[in-house]
Amino acid sequence: MLRRWGHARRCQRRARHCSNSVIANYLEACAVLEPDQPGNTPMIAVDLELTGLDHRKDRIIAIGWTLIDEGKIRFGSNRQVLISTGQSVGPSAEIHEMLDSELAGGERIEQGLEALFRAGTGRLWLFHHARLDLASLRAAVHAWTGTKPGFIVLDTLDIEKRQRLRRNVPPRQGQLQLGRLRSEYRLPPYPGHNALNDAIATAELALAMAARAQSGGALDLRRYRRYF
Repeated sequence: MLRRWGHARRCQRRARHCSNSVIANYLEACAVLEPDQPGNTPMIAVDLELTGLDHRKDRIIAIGWTLIDEGKIRFGSNRQVLISTGQSVGPSAEIHEMLDSELAGGERIEQGLEALFRAGTGRLWLFHHARLDLASLRAAVHAWTGTKPGFIVLDTLDIEKRQRLRRNVPPRQGQLQLGRLRSEYRLPPYPGHNALNDAIATAELALAMAARAQSGGALDLRRYRRYF
């Protein structure tokens, strides 16, 4: 309760001092959002492709997202934005398989962030392994607007890890990777290292987790939500 109250206060304070209307509106909605069950909590599943693992110097080169309403993925909401950084992606191209020539025609980071935060207003954010993506988003928004946005987050990796630890079955190396978990939840293989594909894959995994939890009671998002 105290963390929820503190998060709301921070979002309200930042909204008042934010001159960017998109981020200010997002923060105002984030301050009053109350996640409950997957069926009645609007969500946005998000994935980023980056040039590296250091949010202080590496760049966002792709943002992918899909929306979840009433416990269903809205595939018509799917979107991926390629970001032109003005720099070479370097060795990271071996992972995300995007070339400098593809990104040259991409959008500016401000355009991509504006579209993302419009879509994410009033929604719980869903990630698989959230911390790097969140750090990169906060750094990028701060560079753009001077404001660090708050987030209410559900992390499918964190959910699975905590469930296993409660069963006294600590996960082994690699078991919490997105593809491995999808297989364990009987979801089909998917092509990874693409921002939109990973966002959809995460959304499907979260709904599969919720469906499995229904046999012992609905997946209570209040237990697993995190405030950033």
